[in-house]
Amino acid sequence: MESKTDLNDKRYLYVCEGVTDEDKLKKLGCLFVVKTGGKFIRKDILLFLQEVHQVREIVLVLDPDGPGRNITEQVTKAIGPCLIIQANKAKAIKNNKIGIAEMKIEDLKDLLWPYIKHDIYVDENPSFDEEDYYELNLSGPGSKAERMKLITKYHIPYTSNKIVEDALLMLSKSITDIKEDLSNE
Repeated sequence: MESKTDLNDKRYLYVCEGVTDEDKLKKLGCLFVVKTGGKFIRKDILLFLQEVHQVREIVLVLDPDGPGRNITEQVTKAIGPCLIIQANKAKAIKNNKIGIAEMKIEDLKDLLWPYIKHDIYVDENPSFDEEDYYELNLSGPGSKAERMKLITKYHIPYTSNKIVEDALLMLSKSITDIKEDLSNE
């Protein structure tokens, strides 16, 4: 596992519950976002978060309600301490719904500003580019079999081309790492 200094030299990974939450976080500049899919978290997502937690800190941005607390508990039990955002419940209510998706974007930005600011100023370069990804046969016709090797190895919870590419970036995998992983399978 990398040292705390190394982790501080990387962008954060943000965990949220749904698509609207993910969209808001990305609008605020959060590059690496994983959504749990709603009121629970699947085991494959927990396994992937365990992998990511080895190379970057995780920020939990979950709804201030029972399911959000339950997901927080499951994640911290599975991977250990995380940075936990405590949204003001009063600011997360709209139309009788409670959640990050209901918050005004300005309130969410204020809540996340220390993390967003870190991500803006940290000097982390992508470990590979789309051309490398294509050359490794991870994109394009007949690429799913190669992607499946990495999906299995790193517990990537989704199989689409773009999500796998993003997951490898979240994991800080270099082109050399990926070549080695593909040749060892």
